[in-house]
Amino acid sequence: MSHYEAEAVSLCIIDDIKSVVDGLTAMNWEKQGIRVAGVSNNGEGGLRLIYELRPDLVITDIRMPRMDGLSMLRAVLEEHRTCKVILISGYADFEYAQQAVQLGAFDFVVKPFSEEDILSAALRAKAEIMEERSKRLSLRDMEIKLRESMPVLRQEYFALLVSHRTTWEEAAGRWAFLNIELEPRGFIVMLIEIDRFRERVAELSIREMELIRFSLLNIMQETLAGRTRSVVFRARHDRYLAVMNDTEAFSPIEIAEQCCRNIEQYTKFTVSVGVGGRVTEISELPDSYRQAHLALAHHLFTEGNAAIVYNDIHQSGTQEPLALEYKDELLLALRSGNVSRTESILSAISETLQSLVSRQNPDYLLSLYDELAASAIRTFYELVPYPDIQPLIQRFKAAQGPSGMPLASLQRQLLALCKEGAGMVHRNSLSEGQKVIYEAIDYIMSRLSEEITVGQCAAHVHLSASYFSSLFKRVTGMTVTQFTTSERIQKAKQLLVEGAPVQEVASAVGYEERRYFSEMFKKVTGQTPSEFRAGYHPDRPEGEAPEQRR
Repeated sequence: MSHYEAEAVSLCIIDDIKSVVDGLTAMNWEKQGIRVAGVSNNGEGGLRLIYELRPDLVITDIRMPRMDGLSMLRAVLEEHRTCKVILISGYADFEYAQQAVQLGAFDFVVKPFSEEDILSAALRAKAEIMEERSKRLSLRDMEIKLRESMPVLRQEYFALLVSHRTTWEEAAGRWAFLNIELEPRGFIVMLIEIDRFRERVAELSIREMELIRFSLLNIMQETLAGRTRSVVFRARHDRYLAVMNDTEAFSPIEIAEQCCRNIEQYTKFTVSVGVGGRVTEISELPDSYRQAHLALAHHLFTEGNAAIVYNDIHQSGTQEPLALEYKDELLLALRSGNVSRTESILSAISETLQSLVSRQNPDYLLSLYDELAASAIRTFYELVPYPDIQPLIQRFKAAQGPSGMPLASLQRQLLALCKEGAGMVHRNSLSEGQKVIYEAIDYIMSRLSEEITVGQCAAHVHLSASYFSSLFKRVTGMTVTQFTTSERIQKAKQLLVEGAPVQEVASAVGYEERRYFSEMFKKVTGQTPSEFRAGYHPDRPEGEAPEQRR
């Protein structure tokens, strides 16, 4: 509750009988949230008191010397219409009191009266006073909120005006209501974009980003305010929109370039500006807005911190087709997971486009990059599990966007997407191969006591022997023979440690001839099987099984 709402209701008591004034004053008004602000024993003095104190509530006799209550009522309500007046009346004045109520008195109390009678009327008056206060507060709050929201309302209105054709007759009423200071004729629209904003603020907090945006907006508004009438506001994440009156003192390109210089001087950022052509009527604002868009798009060929005017853009009737013969090669490189090949193809594409930019429309080049990116993304979705590839694609799309982004940035982004995606394809194809090899390993491990050939293993997992051998080496780092030998020796060690005789161990790991097994075991471990076994069981003679000893 505000201080204004909590403030007590102020009361003035006016009566020519002192005992009545004293009796009314002595009542416990404070307990009821009512404060006696002043008293008077006659009408003229009472009226001066009311003019001076402007009380919320007056209790007065209907008949007094010098000025009766009815005359006072008229005077009070003319001066202070929100004041509530309770008249005290004798029986003989009943009709007179009714007339007073009709003229605007809040209520009347008939003599003789009790404290309860007066208090009841006063509390009803207080209830109305508090309700009116609340309404005034709400109205005041609404007016404050409306004043505070005016910039936002103007921004929303101009966003509509540059997007939808509106005549001056349709716009005039709202133009006046929003206190728009622009002259209603002769406009130029500018689009301003912060260069590389997304990548430069990626690590900042929202508060820091908002502070940067506000600072840049303030610089633009001050720059334009010193040169022409204008409305400048944020259009989206990294763009601003300015609608200004054309002026003979400064050309549009001078104003735009001054914005670039001021932002570079006072901040760590730079901006690119697209300037639309001059239009006369409000209904033509969408034309200048569209032209500003096209001019800004031509920053595709710049590194930013500059202004481009629509009238300076070379407007060719048709677009010279640009064949991307490298596209199929790029997709093949991506499908094979060949990162180096992907990089060289994209480099060749970049060089081709760079040599032709002077004859290309920015939107046309953007559509070519969109086509390459979309084809690459479809390829990744087909070859890499969704949870693995989706974060990469989301990062690419988040960094994508503004048409004012330099061509070099677009090329870097596509290169990063394709290189990392190709790497994922490579790793994913290897992991698919791993599944096959692990299945083959299970097959080998279950047959260590048998003769196993590469052809048998390959047939088990439905691959050709040559491809299986290559894949097995890529996954395990060993040939099939090296792996089988390693696992056999490992199993042999386990059996020897358990005390099994050498001949039984040789047979259990697929070597029918003990001599050949011993040679292979020593070649791998540096010891014969007997020497290895003796290291763990020095007291157990060769050939004695564990169960033979007591």
